[in-house]
Formats: sequence, C-alpha cells, structure tokens
Amino acid sequence: MHSLKYSGAEIMYVDAASLFQERGCKLSVVATAEDIGEFALKFREAGYKVYHMPYPSRSHFIDRLLYLVKFSIFLKKNRFDVVHIHANKTMFGMAFCAWVAGKRSVYTSHNVFPTRLLTRPLHIAIRWIAKKWWNCKFQTISDSVYKNELKRFKNKTIKIYNWYGSDRFFPGNTEEKQKFRKEIGIDKDAFVVISVGGCSPIKRHSEIIKAVALVKKEIPNIIYLHLGEGESEQEEKELVEQLNLLDNVRFIGNQNDVRKYLISSDVYAMTSKFEGISMTTIEAMACKIPAILYDVPGLRDFNNQKEITILIKEDFNVLAEKIISLYNNEIQRDKYTMEAQDFVNKNYSMIINFEKVYQLYLDQKEVL
Repeated sequence: MHSLKYSGAEIMYVDAASLFQERGCKLSVVATAEDIGEFALKFREAGYKVYHMPYPSRSHFIDRLLYLVKFSIFLKKNRFDVVHIHANKTMFGMAFCAWVAGKRSVYTSHNVFPTRLLTRPLHIAIRWIAKKWWNCKFQTISDSVYKNELKRFKNKTIKIYNWYGSDRFFPGNTEEKQKFRKEIGIDKDAFVVISVGGCSPIKRHSEIIKAVALVKKEIPNIIYLHLGEGESEQEEKELVEQLNLLDNVRFIGNQNDVRKYLISSDVYAMTSKFEGISMTTIEAMACKIPAILYDVPGLRDFNNQKEITILIKEDFNVLAEKIISLYNNEIQRDKYTMEAQDFVNKNYSMIINFEKVYQLYLDQKEVL
C-alpha cells in the first residue's frame, strides 16, 4: 500500500484480518510512501507485521532499480505466497518483483483512473505485460472501475466489491441520535448534513458549503458536519467564512468513531468528480442515512439495480433543493434508507466478498 491512512482499503483489510487469520493466513503490510501513515498502528493491533519501505520517485532511476532488487529479495526471504498490490503507482514494479521472486501477485484497481490519449498506449502495455508475462491478476472493486479498465485500458478484470464493517456501522434509534448530538454539541432540532472524506479538488466539498448557504435561507438551523482533512481544507474554511457560515459548518477532522457522527445526521452528501466506489457512502447507508450523490462514475453505481440514493447533476443549486426536499419529506427519507440498508448488506457484505478475495489468493498460490 502507499501511506497507511484512515481510508477505504486500509480499513477493509484491518476489519477482515481475523477472517484471514482464521484461515491460517499470516499477514504483512508494506507502506511504500515517505510517511508510513497514522493507520499503521491499527494494522499492528490487527495482527499484521508492518514494514515501511518508501518507493523511490521516477526521477531517481538508479535508486528505483536497486529498490526493485531489494524488494524481490525481501519477498523471497520472507517466503510470501501472494503479493496484493493496492498502490497504482507501484503496480508495475511490485508485480515485477513478485515475478522475479517466484511469487504471484494481485493488483486491485480502486478508482476510475483517467489518462491522456497520448499516454494511454503505455498504460495498456504495462497492464498487458503484468498480466501476461508476470501472471498478475487484476481485480476491480465496482461496476464503474470494471468498465473503466475494460473500455479505457482493454483490461478484463475480476470484479469483487468492497466490504464494510457491519459490526461498526449499523442503524441507531432516536434516543441514540439525541445522545450523540448532545455529546458533540448539536441542537436536537437541527437539520444535519454530513460528508466524510479527505479534502481535495476531487471531493469538491466546496459544493456542499455553497449548497448550505442556500439551504440556510429556508432552514436556519442547518448544520454541516465536515469529517476529514486534506489539501483543500484551508480553502474550504475560507469559503465558510466568506459565506457567513461559521455557525453552520463544523470541521471535525479525522475521527475514529465515524458512526457517532453519521447517527447524529439527517442527510449524507457526496459531490466528488469521480470515485471507485465510495466506502463512506456505503457506511452511511448501512446506518440508514439517506444519501444525495452527484451523478458521476463510482457514485451512480449505487442505483444500478434500483433507486436507493438521490442522484443529481453536478450543481450545488440542485443539491440545496434536494436537501430542502428531504427536510420537508420524512416519508421520502425513510423510503431511501430502508432500501439502501438492504442493498449494502447484500452487495457489500464482508463475509461474502472476503471469501472471493481469499479464493483469489488461493488460485494464485495454487498455480505456482
């Protein structure tokens, strides 16, 4: 993995650690970023052996070659059976190292990665080489990512959906909601919108902030709980100040107990430009929080079978309208939450999808 952060894949594989261990797996994780990440402790607590081996940048060509040699020796010395690669930038190098060490690899594509027309042949070529020469299996996590790999890179993959921790994300009741609101200082009559995720130009939290400014005219006690940190956080805080929303927007930062904030909320919103699949949306739906999503790859997937989320065009004016509509229509909120909870339990079950990943590992091990 790259840096071990409080993010989708990291949380998933920590949640599933005991299931792997019950099957006799010995687990290790390698962080290849300069910063090992704050989630490394959680991996250790879950029983992973944690390594920090920063991957040299492309400009340091000799250092990278030496790294690949060192990593191949590391894989062979520690007698790993399967190497599961999660970082897009290291896929080609890590798959090569696994092949050199006589191991098989799996690469999971987590997002709808764009590419320029000029560089697309290169991306197609490295996928073909990793798959055909180095026996790397390619896995995708959602319908959108599967279609993107097939259409853009001519790469047919194994589709296995992500999973969520059902022991950590489940519905609350009115009493629990008011208890949590009291803990975090939110009025019991406030109408609360929540987003969960890092601050970046891709997530576009500024869209939610601008929508809240419009909603405030109709719902003065609107509160926006903003969970997450990142590169665009300061810009978002400045926008809040410009729009006179200091009493309506709360920057909570990264939190361990996300469910507490979800249960305290009335509506979940996500305004990303694209996603692989949104784990925080799955977690919100598991807690029976209605979701309003921009109609983009990775978010529209949730409505492939039936309408379980409110998909809207990429316009904060429309987002404001939908928030107000849900505020005025409790029956509509209940309709979405019941169907959404049933959907995530069927499609994003940890037990079901863990079994598919585990079988993928076995298939790779058995062909050695």
